[in-house]
Amino acid sequence: MIRLAVFAAVLAVAFGAAVIAPRPIVRADDPEEHMSVPEIITYWGYPSQTVPVTTQDGYILQVHRIPYGKSGPGSGKRPVVFMQHGLEGQSSNWVTNLPSESAAFIFADAGYDVWLGNMRGNTYGMGHTTLDPKSHEFWQFSWDEMAKYDLEAMIDTVLKLTSQQSLYYIGHSQGTLTMFSKLATDQTFAPKIKMFFALAPVGTVGHIKGALYYIAEYLGTTIELLLHLFGEDEFLPSGTIMDTLAAFFCGIFHHSNPLCNNILFLIAGPDSKQLNATRMPVYLGHCPAGTSTQNMVHWVQTVKSNQQQMYDYGSSAANQQHYGNPIPPIYDVSQIRAPVYLYHSDYDWLADSTDVNNHLVPNIKPEYLKGNTELFEFNHMDFIWGLRAAAEVYQPILTIIDKDSKNSRK
Repeated sequence: MIRLAVFAAVLAVAFGAAVIAPRPIVRADDPEEHMSVPEIITYWGYPSQTVPVTTQDGYILQVHRIPYGKSGPGSGKRPVVFMQHGLEGQSSNWVTNLPSESAAFIFADAGYDVWLGNMRGNTYGMGHTTLDPKSHEFWQFSWDEMAKYDLEAMIDTVLKLTSQQSLYYIGHSQGTLTMFSKLATDQTFAPKIKMFFALAPVGTVGHIKGALYYIAEYLGTTIELLLHLFGEDEFLPSGTIMDTLAAFFCGIFHHSNPLCNNILFLIAGPDSKQLNATRMPVYLGHCPAGTSTQNMVHWVQTVKSNQQQMYDYGSSAANQQHYGNPIPPIYDVSQIRAPVYLYHSDYDWLADSTDVNNHLVPNIKPEYLKGNTELFEFNHMDFIWGLRAAAEVYQPILTIIDKDSKNSRK
């Protein structure tokens, strides 16, 4: 436990420089706080469907659908927009603001068939054909498996049910990392993605701030230690770890600011200039949505290596057994063959613009990198919950998709 003591001491020394004053949190009586995603969708007057998807390795994921907006189904086939949540997220990420501010509702009202994915280990990804979520085996996965199995299973199911050949993909955070990784390793998958819109895009994370940086820097990547501190199966940080991180990032105010006691915001950044404080209970009622400790270890490894690489099993022998190589393979994003649009900000703790510009921009081939937009003062969660997201992120994407879908119908 020496490393943990050093970790706490280092944060304590830096304590005074990291004080973030709390924003007023107004406790609103929002029923969506305790609703499921289908209930939220119908609460706002939209049609809702839930489709179970089984991955090749047996995980059962629930995919949520808004087939059309409030104007009704209309006639003809609607283009599909698939939205994928980020780290510790779930499908609720796209519907927990008001309809005029939530991506899923905005795209449904614009005439699209909207599908919301869920990854293994979150609220809607706790099923398996043979494994019990209480078992150790269930939690042996990272974003490698999400990229390899979850994306393919969900997207193939959506395309089959809608009788379409391809779709528009909007990913946030880990939802971009998994798609970059899938496209880099599977050339047959690219034709299924008409366009890939990456919000807070993640490839390498060598320049991040927040909890993952300090865990990587001061606790290292020793798998046994990290499993001991954060739980061997589901990611459940201890009270000591949470208190240490919260005190560092939010200072003396951390007990009065609910964001500072939520691991998702300690990773992504607790301060925002555009979150709606009255909706905070709804956000926090659904996130963090759960993941495995192995997934978080993989994130820490990615911070430490500054490489977009597969999970390191901790020894040359173990890696040799899994990969046929003592070193985990690198995801080569130069192999991506789908149109990519990047939306990022230097205010983002987790998807730092330096990493985006140093890794994704120069390595994705120019003929596939169709857009690179840097936004002013968007923190990591502002891309899905920020009050400026509709005007500065969703509407520009809609303009691009509208033009493309109309051209494809000619």
